[in-house]
Amino acid sequence: MRIVFCMLKTLYAIVVVLSGTRAVAETEAIMRLAFVDEERLLVNFEKDRLEIKENGAEVTWEEGLRLTFRESGGGARIMAPEKGYDLNKAVVLEAEIRNLSDSPVTLLGEFNNNDSSKGFLHLPAKASGILVMHLMRLEEDFAKPKPFPGMRGTPGGFMLHWDKRNRSHLIKSVEISDLDGRSVGGSVVVTSLTAKGRYGEIPPPGLTKFFPFVDEFGQYKHGSWPGKTTDVADFKKAMELELEDLAAHPGPADRSQYGGWMSGPKLVATGHLRTENYADKWWLVDPEGYLFWSHGVTGVGVGSETRVKWRKHFFEYIPEGHLDEGEVDFLGANLERKYGQEWKFANWEKSHRRLKSWGMNSAGNWSEESFCAMRKTPYFVPIHYYSKKGNAWRNADLLRDALEQRMTKEKDTINDPWCVGYFVDNELNWGEVMDPDLYYRTVSEVMKRVAPDKLYLGSRVHSQNARFGGSQEVAAAAAKYCDVVSINRYRFSPSDLRIPEGAGKPIIIGEFHFGALDRGMLHPGLRAVGDQEQRAQAYRHYLEEALKHPNIVGAHWFQYREQVVTGRSDGENFQIGFVDIADRPSSELIEVARSIGERMYGLRSGK
Repeated sequence: MRIVFCMLKTLYAIVVVLSGTRAVAETEAIMRLAFVDEERLLVNFEKDRLEIKENGAEVTWEEGLRLTFRESGGGARIMAPEKGYDLNKAVVLEAEIRNLSDSPVTLLGEFNNNDSSKGFLHLPAKASGILVMHLMRLEEDFAKPKPFPGMRGTPGGFMLHWDKRNRSHLIKSVEISDLDGRSVGGSVVVTSLTAKGRYGEIPPPGLTKFFPFVDEFGQYKHGSWPGKTTDVADFKKAMELELEDLAAHPGPADRSQYGGWMSGPKLVATGHLRTENYADKWWLVDPEGYLFWSHGVTGVGVGSETRVKWRKHFFEYIPEGHLDEGEVDFLGANLERKYGQEWKFANWEKSHRRLKSWGMNSAGNWSEESFCAMRKTPYFVPIHYYSKKGNAWRNADLLRDALEQRMTKEKDTINDPWCVGYFVDNELNWGEVMDPDLYYRTVSEVMKRVAPDKLYLGSRVHSQNARFGGSQEVAAAAAKYCDVVSINRYRFSPSDLRIPEGAGKPIIIGEFHFGALDRGMLHPGLRAVGDQEQRAQAYRHYLEEALKHPNIVGAHWFQYREQVVTGRSDGENFQIGFVDIADRPSSELIEVARSIGERMYGLRSGK
């Protein structure tokens, strides 16, 4: 294996990229760690004229390609020359844009109608920035033999995505459009299109030894970025600074103990969380009768293990006492360094305090049982089951028996007012499941019998298109039997979520996220942005649109902890955490989350 790796001595590096909303000429360069620094100018719109197809935008040529947005979702498609632009050896496509307006604009970028590579850019008035579109890859694009097994994103710019539609990197068209009407009336000028990166190459110039590329704290070794932990003493410094920050930001003042809206109307209190349609909008109602909208994050308290077997050369150091069955837990080791022997309890306590300070009131799916049992933050419980007699998803009797047996373990949560309810299953493959109507009816009957005071929250349908649940058959069945329909929705906005006629049910977004490549990670996740500032702006936009939607009663970011740079058990190594592997929170996300938390009940109620 080492011979193979030595042969790859030209495979990785650092790219310097301008920060999204800062003036392009003045910004301080940010270290981007996924690919070699190389760029190829494709179009200079100050000189080049390409065919443009207008769609809800006025197009003129003034200092470049000028777009004036006339309607929500309006934009223009830039048509490449007949041969197209071959970007197979690039890593990202970037559009340099200047906002000419006196108000902000929010934009989407897309090439070849490739949904998985869409980009997002928010620009304040008169600001300039770069709209980044990442070139996602398929498994067959991976170098053979695999130099980085068990990783979905790798050095050299490989970023695996499951969606195989329109995956060609021969660029035929690039579309720039408004998102959710935020840019209507505004004008921008697109000055250039540039291909960035040299796909498949490491290491950075001047680095003679790439392996090991993971440091003693579980971070990427060969780069630097704001907030990177470089010494054990950094843990104490970070903790002291965060304690000051938490003391200065205790959380919104007008909240019940559960996070409900004390300044709003008080409805009937049942001692458990429930739903109600109030003033033509769906709401949750907390146990004390206050209106409640679930602003939260998944996976609170959960560790970040990564496989060591066959990959020992990846790691500079394996922390003693944190290696179990061939997997190392860098997060656990870092928390022990930070909090001492009682690190688990200290971590749970700190996490409750963090969520409240960040304006959140919910611990979403996958949150650690011991954390939830402290009864300080409302929580959601995942339910999974197994039948020794066969596939329970194909047989209603087996499903009923397996689910009833599983629910005997939930005696504490069934009667706990802090428990919102239960997600049963996750992102089901409906080709392996019985008729959706029979499935949801069977689960609903069991849940209402064994947990009548708790909400049945559905199966967390994986839905990326505008239709409710993706399939009308699944959508209709879920809306018929669930108290709240859960959808994992990885888009830049939930505003286009359409409800089937007659299916007026509340919806909760079980998962969404955005990531970038400027903080030492190698894959941005299922929705990618250019940098941390754009990540925070995308979060703000998503939550504001969710709060406007009359059916949405909550949205949960996936996930609380950063995934480990070398990948979890299925290889996911996305830059998607509110908190990194060294337990340092993202200041950009926190600032926006606090803003949302302070304003969310006013936004939801229209006041």
